[in-house]
Amino acid sequence: MTRRSLPVTALIALILTASLSADRVRLRSGKVVEGTFIGADSKAVRVLLDSGQVSEVRIEDTTAIEFAARKPAPPPPPPAPKPAAKPVVAAAAAPPPPPPKKTVTVPSGTAINVRLSEGIDADVSQAGHVFRAVIDDPVMIGGETVIPRGATAMVQAVKVEQSGKMKGSDKISLKLNAVKFGGMVYDVTTAYVETSGKGEGKKTARKVGGGAGLGAIVGGIAGGGSGAAIGAAVGAATGGAIAAGGEEHLKIPAETRLTFQLSAAVNFSS
Repeated sequence: MTRRSLPVTALIALILTASLSADRVRLRSGKVVEGTFIGADSKAVRVLLDSGQVSEVRIEDTTAIEFAARKPAPPPPPPAPKPAAKPVVAAAAAPPPPPPKKTVTVPSGTAINVRLSEGIDADVSQAGHVFRAVIDDPVMIGGETVIPRGATAMVQAVKVEQSGKMKGSDKISLKLNAVKFGGMVYDVTTAYVETSGKGEGKKTARKVGGGAGLGAIVGGIAGGGSGAAIGAAVGAATGGAIAAGGEEHLKIPAETRLTFQLSAAVNFSS
């Protein structure tokens, strides 16, 4: 410990400017007061003793104040490091919205060819029965396919007549009721297609209406062969009529190709 003595003439000035760091006060009597300097004025020096009491020493009784050398105050701790900033991850760009679907109108009068997926028996059919079919030829507008080949088609019986025991023939009128593809079902309105069986004693086709081109059945079994042609098209205002050869009771086999004509325009999404 390094100590220094002060002359009495400088004692008061030192006391008034000293910090709380005195360790020893020497008196004229030779006595030494040890403690911690806590203050002074023009009359006394105050020292905090180890016992916790404060001792006041008169200025005129004091010859010197000895200060113990002080260790330099430790530097303040370095500031805590800031947490590393998390890298900013750019949010994945949202995929662009799908382009709006375009609506294409298929005009009235358009022919739609379908092929039956199941047979139709006039003896067990009733008006309202629906039969499965598929689109046999794509329908195209402006070089673009609007109704694809293979789309589901629903054919509905609108009128069924069973022949009598002595005369007449089986008749069934059909219409294309709906087309389904791309997860959508489109209702359609078409002219009727009428098919009749061979009447008693008749060997030729019976015409049931005049005019041409408003609806027809072109009979055909997929792959051709025997029975590939089951009738001739005959136009009528409500559709085509055909007289099937063979048995009295009318049966239209699966894979028969039917042609329906739209009687109202239909909007399709593409």
